[in-house]
Amino acid sequence: MRFLCAILVFLTGSLFATAAFCFDNKFDVRGLQPVQPNGIFSTFSTSTNETGVLSVETEGDYFVNPSFYRFSLASAFGLTDDLEISSTVPFRLQNKQDGFEDGSIGIRNRLFDEDGLLPSAGLLLSVSPPSGRDDLTTEGRYGGGLILSKKIGPFNAHTNVFFFVPFMQGLKTEIDVLLGSELKVANNISIIAELDTKKSHFSNSFDYMEGRLGYRYRPLDFLYTTLGAGYEIRRRNPDIRIFLTFTFIYPQKKVTLKHIYEEE
Repeated sequence: MRFLCAILVFLTGSLFATAAFCFDNKFDVRGLQPVQPNGIFSTFSTSTNETGVLSVETEGDYFVNPSFYRFSLASAFGLTDDLEISSTVPFRLQNKQDGFEDGSIGIRNRLFDEDGLLPSAGLLLSVSPPSGRDDLTTEGRYGGGLILSKKIGPFNAHTNVFFFVPFMQGLKTEIDVLLGSELKVANNISIIAELDTKKSHFSNSFDYMEGRLGYRYRPLDFLYTTLGAGYEIRRRNPDIRIFLTFTFIYPQKKVTLKHIYEEE
């Protein structure tokens, strides 16, 4: 029964997906997003939910110059211990220009685990049906790419390289290169950082670069909260954004405590 409920919630969330925001009558498709803690902000790690585990995440973003809000619903469900299906749901609020943006659904597979000097590797495949407003859609797109994860000293580092092909004529293939890292400073607190570089659907060269910094906190076994800020390094609007996410995991992972008794 729990398994069927998890499937139902996931499919409901999967009816929608992805995110985009306008820049002078153009927009950058944000694409499928990782669900915490299996990623940084937009950078995926090779970690996936265990079999039958469902994660649901809500995110609120506030963008500065121009000023608008975006609210997202994301979900991820573990089909096996190394295979996960996920989706992201964006809704934009800007004056009276409110509405959903293109939706995405994807599947992520961890190919092999980290071994010595070799990183863990995974693949991501994603498709976005044309489900957004007329001024916020690529009429659908498809793509994917490579995910690498490696523990380097106290840091967990991740690299993503993705390619996305739009269905709309006149748009170009998007290339995303993301670098993310996590530093655990306490049992339930991590400092996270990310650099997102992108060649958008509207350019022949890399035209977007944003640095992000924040922290992730786990107040309960089934709840993660993430607070962060991003700055657009190449002065492309919006310059600054602030975001807050809440991630719920079901069923929660139970921690088993081992007691050691000494004989007198």
